[in-house]
Amino acid sequence: MSDGMSNITGIDPYGFYDQIRANDGLVWDAAMKGWLVASYDDCKMVEMEEHRFRHPYSDADQTLIDIKGGRRNITILQGPEQASMHRFLLRLFAPKNIQHYREHHIKPIINELIGRFVDDGRTELVHSFSSLIPSRVIMSLSAMDWRDDDLARRLFSLHDTVMRWIGNGNSGVEETAAASRAAHEITDILLPYLNLRKEEPGDDLLSRVWTEGPAILENFSDADVLATTRELFLAGTDTTVHALGNALYLLLTQPETLARIEQDRSALPTFIEEALRVYGSVQYRFRLVNEDCEVGGTQVKKDDVLILINAAANRDPKRYECPAHVRLDRKNPKDHLAFNAGPRTCVGAALARAEMYDAIDLLLDNVTNLRLDPDAPPPSFHDHYTRSFRPLHVLFDRK
Repeated sequence: MSDGMSNITGIDPYGFYDQIRANDGLVWDAAMKGWLVASYDDCKMVEMEEHRFRHPYSDADQTLIDIKGGRRNITILQGPEQASMHRFLLRLFAPKNIQHYREHHIKPIINELIGRFVDDGRTELVHSFSSLIPSRVIMSLSAMDWRDDDLARRLFSLHDTVMRWIGNGNSGVEETAAASRAAHEITDILLPYLNLRKEEPGDDLLSRVWTEGPAILENFSDADVLATTRELFLAGTDTTVHALGNALYLLLTQPETLARIEQDRSALPTFIEEALRVYGSVQYRFRLVNEDCEVGGTQVKKDDVLILINAAANRDPKRYECPAHVRLDRKNPKDHLAFNAGPRTCVGAALARAEMYDAIDLLLDNVTNLRLDPDAPPPSFHDHYTRSFRPLHVLFDRK
C-alpha cells in the first residue's frame, strides 16, 4: 500500500481510499513522501488549523512563485495578508454578485453552447459543453471575448498543465518545465487585457483587482495584479470543468436521479452538493506539520508532509450514511470538503455552484431522453490530482 497513490492514475481510486481509511491511523506513502489522511474529521481539522499545519507554499521557491504568477498569489500569501486577500476575493463572488454574473455572463454562455448541438440529437458533452463553460465564464467576467473558441480551449489546456504539476507535488523535471512554459504563455495572454483595464477600467474582475487591490495589501503593484488575476483564472478554468463533468456523469448513470430532477428542479441544488461530495474534482491537498504532534492517532514530526485526501474524507462512513451514493434527501448537503475548509476555503465556490446549476438546469430545459450512447466509447475516471469522467457521448431528443 505504500506506493498506492502513485498507482491509481486513471483508475477508480475509491477502493484504495477505503483501505486507507480502514487502517488504524495514517498511512505512509513512500512514493509521495508523505502521510495519507483519509478521514473526514482529520482532514477538516488539519485544514482548519493552519497555525499547526501550514500550507506548503509558505516555503515557496522562485520556481513556484514564477509558475503561480507572483509572490502575492493568494495561495502563496500567508497570515494577515492571505486573510485580507481571501476576504476580498470572497466579496467578488458574494451572492448579489453571483446573481448578476448568472444573468449577464453564465446563462448567455451556456445557452449559446447548447444552441450549437441541440439540433443534432447527439454530442460529446465534455468537448462541446462542460469543458467550455468555466473558461468562458471567467473570460466574460474579465471583459474578454468569450466566443473565441481557440483561446478558451487554450486557456483550459494551459491551466490543466499547471494543475497536473501541482498535483505531482510541484516536482519532476519534465513536469516543472511544462508548467513553467504554460505559466509564461498564460501570462503573455493575460497581460494585454490587464494593461487595457488599467488604462480603461470598467466593472469587470480585472478592473476591480486594479482599483480595489491597493486597499487590500500595502504597496500593491502591477506584479500583484498579475498574481491575483493568474489565480482567478486558474481556479476559474480547471476544477469546475471536472466537477461539472462528474455531475453530468452521475445524471447519465443514475436514471432515477435524472428523472427526479427533471420533474422537480428544487432537488438540483442538493444533487450538485452530492455530486461534489461523491466525485469532487480535486482529490487531495498538501499540508506541512509545524511541530511534532498526533494526527488520527499517528505521531507525525515537524515538516512531515500530510496528503489530505478530501475525496476519501467525503465518503467517510463515520460522517455520511451510504457515503458512495447520491441522496437527494441528505441533511446538510454542503457539509463536505470539495472546496476545502478553514482559511483556504475556495473563494470561487459560489461561482462553481452557479455554473453547475445553470449548466444542468438549462440543458434539461432544452433536451429530453438524455442518455449515454450505447455504441460509443464508455466514460472512465481519468487522471490523478483533478479527476473527471470522460468521454460523455450522449443521445437526446430536443424539447
